[in-house]
Amino acid sequence: MVYALGHLFELRQTEKGWKYPRLSTEWVPRYEVDKKATATKPIIRVIKSISKDIDHFVVATDLDIEGSLIGYLTLLYACGAEVKEAKRMIFSTLTKAELNAAYDNLASGLDFPMIEAGQARHEVDWLYGINLTRALTLAIKTASGWFKIVSTGRVQGPTLALVADRDQAINVFVPTPYWVILATGSHNSHELELEYSKKRIAVKTQALDIVQDLKGKTAIVDDLRSKKNFQTPPAPFNLSALQSESYRHFGFKPSRTLAIAQKLYLEALISYPRTGSQKIPPSINVREILNGLASYRKYSSLAKQVLAGGSLTPFQGKKDDAAHPAIHPTGTKASKRLTPSESKIYDLIVRRFFALFGKNSIKESIRADVKYNEHLFYLRGLKVLKRGWMDYYDPYVTLNERLLPPLSKGDVIELEAVNEDGRFTSPPPRFNPSSLLKILEKEGLGTKATRASIVDSVRSRGYTLGNRFELSTLGYALHETLRQYVAKILSADFTRQLEEEMQGILEGRLDRDQVLTHAKEDLLELLKHFQTQEEDIGQTLVSGLQRYWKEKEEVGLCPKCGVGNLLIIRSPKTGKRFVGCSEYKEGGCDQTFPLPQRGTIAPLDKQCPYCGHHMIKVISGRRAWETCVNWTKCPGRQEDLKALEKKREKASQARQEGSSDE
Repeated sequence: MVYALGHLFELRQTEKGWKYPRLSTEWVPRYEVDKKATATKPIIRVIKSISKDIDHFVVATDLDIEGSLIGYLTLLYACGAEVKEAKRMIFSTLTKAELNAAYDNLASGLDFPMIEAGQARHEVDWLYGINLTRALTLAIKTASGWFKIVSTGRVQGPTLALVADRDQAINVFVPTPYWVILATGSHNSHELELEYSKKRIAVKTQALDIVQDLKGKTAIVDDLRSKKNFQTPPAPFNLSALQSESYRHFGFKPSRTLAIAQKLYLEALISYPRTGSQKIPPSINVREILNGLASYRKYSSLAKQVLAGGSLTPFQGKKDDAAHPAIHPTGTKASKRLTPSESKIYDLIVRRFFALFGKNSIKESIRADVKYNEHLFYLRGLKVLKRGWMDYYDPYVTLNERLLPPLSKGDVIELEAVNEDGRFTSPPPRFNPSSLLKILEKEGLGTKATRASIVDSVRSRGYTLGNRFELSTLGYALHETLRQYVAKILSADFTRQLEEEMQGILEGRLDRDQVLTHAKEDLLELLKHFQTQEEDIGQTLVSGLQRYWKEKEEVGLCPKCGVGNLLIIRSPKTGKRFVGCSEYKEGGCDQTFPLPQRGTIAPLDKQCPYCGHHMIKVISGRRAWETCVNWTKCPGRQEDLKALEKKREKASQARQEGSSDE
């Protein structure tokens, strides 16, 4: 038995030269394509060595497109085996019992439609990614002589378009003023928050008239209504739901959640995470899993409560996945201490699993209609009557209870305070990693395994700023260039069509060669159109790059010499970044300022109100704050330093307290 270490073989062009178009490819050892993949070389050597004189081969890679392709390519190019004679192990967890059962019940052969679909996806992604990136990069080189790689791809282009469309909607949004009525009342010494029936009032004078009518008045409870709502347990986790819930509670990027879940899977603590399923099939022994979790001191009480509850039929979601069930714990003990991040994801998965066996929660919503003449207010209350599954899913439940005092029809409500509040309509919110991932899934772009990396790539390549996905000047330049000259690259419909064709291969309706031929024809047509406008495209991108670099690096005029510009510089010796004057090389100015070494730095077009120095924004994870370049000495910035120190102390404490089991 030998492991494959992920993809051991990758695609490489057969034609020489860093040019485009390049359409012919071959599979070669990964270390020949990626110089950093040195670990794959001894693995391939070992596999070739032990494969000599072997009669039978069994593929035990993950049961999905990528896993099937890895097994196939390893058999073909490292083992030199007859792939049609190989057997297949099928499993969703790495527990000893399931692996033994999978070996005892081998599938008679490999899933060749899945393998063909995997090859097609890699080939199409390579064709579009390599050729489009080279086209953009060489256009810049032709226009300016610079060699600056600007990338796009089959899915990255439409993703950039989604971000740009949202950014444009925010930028062109014109806020509309409106007024709301804020009122508080009292009843038997209970303070009540009243909701005026008309949520928005377009004219201020109307709002003022309403306030004048109501001040100091007494209203009456005109009607009371209550309704019980039954809330089923949440569906079992698939990958996107886990990523979304992880971001909501912990602020983890989708890619980070996937990486952590993969580690938990390899430790045999959870099932295979790259799944779209929201179902726990009957074949999974939930009683055995619960008994295993009962051996954890942390989960013993909850597991025993579920086991004693009678029926062990878990709640099921709607989505299914032919390859794997929903993500669930295996009940096995961890072989090593989990990191704090791993403990958080594992706890989330375990408690979600417990919740599947809980009863419906029951909430009572109450609405009281409170009237004064023609004016109507609402009093809303929400009370949890029965927690049900919520008992298992704490602390990840948001209750939003709002309790009302006892009320009866005809009760008097004294209007204590009535005021108008001027507000403005809000633009659509910017994407965050979780919401962008959801819209990619909704639009059918990418796969459950690739979407997280696509979301990360838009930000890591400088096309957006921070985790709020605000379009950068580089992202804007790239989007506008593509939209003007080669809009097809940005089309979600175009990408979705390719996805549907690859799904056709998986289902056996289409032939891989047909799909590749069609993809190459579309690509050649697109590149031909690109080449006729290469110079204009290059000039537009160069202008965008210049603006991007200036905004990213220039802080403002040097306060010491008044001639040079303050620039964000990274020391070639220490790797640390700092702010320094552009006149330093000329021997004229030695002004420098230290910078925080973590997070992204964005210069701001304003001065510190305390010391007058230039302001910057520091973006770290979901947290962002503004400070000045003089932050270590500015009296008004000492609170920033204290906050940073507290954050570091808290993170250090969490690392020390993290454990896999109490």
